Amino acid sequence: MKLVEVTSLEYEELIPKIYEWAHERKIDQADPRVEFMKIAEEVGELSAAYNKKNHAKLVDSIGDLQIALLIFSRLVGVDHQKALTDAYQTIAHRTGMTTADGVFIKQSDIEKEN
Repeated sequence: MKLVEVTSLEYEELIPKIYEWAHERKIDQADPRVEFMKIAEEVGELSAAYNKKNHAKLVDSIGDLQIALLIFSRLVGVDHQKALTDAYQTIAHRTGMTTADGVFIKQSDIEKEN
């Protein structure tokens, strides 16, 4: 296996490379529970990086989390792009309000409280 230095790739170019990387290591044949635990591990690392204001580790953790999520999606038979598109279509026209500390509350939840 040759090492390829990656400096800058378009997002669309990265996805097949991530899948190829996972395939070369047989991660794409693993038990999905293992990759799910990797997601949990990466969320913990992301939290620690954020809380410690470590920007470099924050960037690394966000990238690692995305890779783990892509691999997990494939392992459980979910098209990540379709899932993302569906999620966006769900929120695209959602109304509500954002609190002073940045929490978005859906209009339907506001109406439930009243």
